[in-house]
Amino acid sequence: SAAPRLAFANRWRRSSNYWRAMQVVARCPALLAVFLSAVFGAATDEVEAPVEDRQLAVAVGVEDLEMPMCGFSKTRLEEDPIRRTCLRQCRIEPDGQIRPTFPEWESYCRETAGMDLWDDECQDYLACTFGCDVWGGDREKFLGMNVPERYEYLGDTKADMYSAGITQERRCVLEKCHSYCARAALGTCRESQFRQQCLAGNPALYDCDVDCSSAERVRLKGALLSLLAVVIGAALH
Repeated sequence: SAAPRLAFANRWRRSSNYWRAMQVVARCPALLAVFLSAVFGAATDEVEAPVEDRQLAVAVGVEDLEMPMCGFSKTRLEEDPIRRTCLRQCRIEPDGQIRPTFPEWESYCRETAGMDLWDDECQDYLACTFGCDVWGGDREKFLGMNVPERYEYLGDTKADMYSAGITQERRCVLEKCHSYCARAALGTCRESQFRQQCLAGNPALYDCDVDCSSAERVRLKGALLSLLAVVIGAALH
């Protein structure tokens, strides 16, 4: 029966090994038959596979959008360049979802803060948040830290903020800070990542007036003003 293999496939697709294997197969389609045979017992050339097995083989190549795009792994991100590369992406799926999610990207930033080569976007965004009063109001202190201090500081401040729970008022203040920093420090796709996460949190439920879309609108307004300045300048010459 294909049922046990299907159950195995669903569990395996949740792991980072699935993502890695599919990357290899995608680069070399000739490996697909070998891959399916080794993992799922696909039929040989002499024997046609049962219908359920063929359906299973098709399902293996269909990504589950409800699962983390980059899978799960016990390996530290500092030692896992494949997952780091995956988490740096910002892609729009056919259903409109943006993946990885903003929380996944922020976790990536925090987990890699102990590396000498840290992403500029991570530093810019998190430094911006520390400039908000709710996070201490001192971004320069954060920017002046060495690598080990930076990693420890990120972990300690987040634990201090959330470990005992937060009020709805504090949650709203945090969301407004994060919305501002998404606008001020990040590119368009990351802003859209944040907007997706912000809207999913349904701030109206805790009476928060944060504008999840403001980051995108402000950037568009700035682009239109720049274009207008160019047009006016050309007309005056």
